[in-house]
Amino acid sequence: MTVEALWWRWVDRLEERGWGARAMLRPPAGDDVIAAAAEVVGGFPDELAALYRIADGQLETRYVRGPWTNLFPGHEFLSLAGARRAWQGWADIRATYAPADFDSMITVRGDDPVHRVYTRAPWWPLAEDGGGNHLMVDLDPPPGGTVGQVLVAGPDEDERRVLAPGIGVYLAALLDADLDPPDADQLADGVAWWDAPGLR
Repeated sequence: MTVEALWWRWVDRLEERGWGARAMLRPPAGDDVIAAAAEVVGGFPDELAALYRIADGQLETRYVRGPWTNLFPGHEFLSLAGARRAWQGWADIRATYAPADFDSMITVRGDDPVHRVYTRAPWWPLAEDGGGNHLMVDLDPPPGGTVGQVLVAGPDEDERRVLAPGIGVYLAALLDADLDPPDADQLADGVAWWDAPGLR
C-alpha cells in the first residue's frame, strides 16, 4: 500500500475517534520546497517526500478553529520549515559540544540497527513532542538499518530505538496500534492529545 493510502487511512482512524485530524493538515508542500529541505540532508527517501506532498506537517494550535490534536503518538507532525528549524537546533548542538559530552549517555535498544550517538546530521526531524524530543527519519543508518527508518532522539531519550524501517511501515503499525485517548480535561479544553507509547 502506498504512503498516501496509508496516511489517509490513518487520518480517517483519528477522525473516527472524533479527534479532528483533517483540520490539522497543512496544504501539501511543493516539489521545490521539498527539494530545498531535502538538500540540507543530502536528499529524502521517496516515502518521506511523498508524505510532504500530502501535507506539509500540521497546523499549530493558534491556527486551528475547534479541537486540536497531534498526528503522531505524543508528537506534532512538523512542517518542512519547522523541521529545518529543529534540524538546525541539533546542528548547533553538534557545533557547540564534543560528542563525548553526550554519546556516553546513549544506549541502543537490543540489536536495533541505529547509531549509538546523541545526534547525527543525517537524522531528519519528522515530529516533535514539545520538549525537544523527535521522531527522526534516519538517512544514513549503520549496516543492517534501512534508509528512511523511523527512530527516536531527544534530551529525554537516552535510548536509541528504531520504531519502523520506513514511513509506510510506521503508518501501518499506527493503524494496528492501541491508542491511548486524551483525558476528559484535555477534551474539555479543546485538545485531543493522544498517545501510542510503543510507537514513540
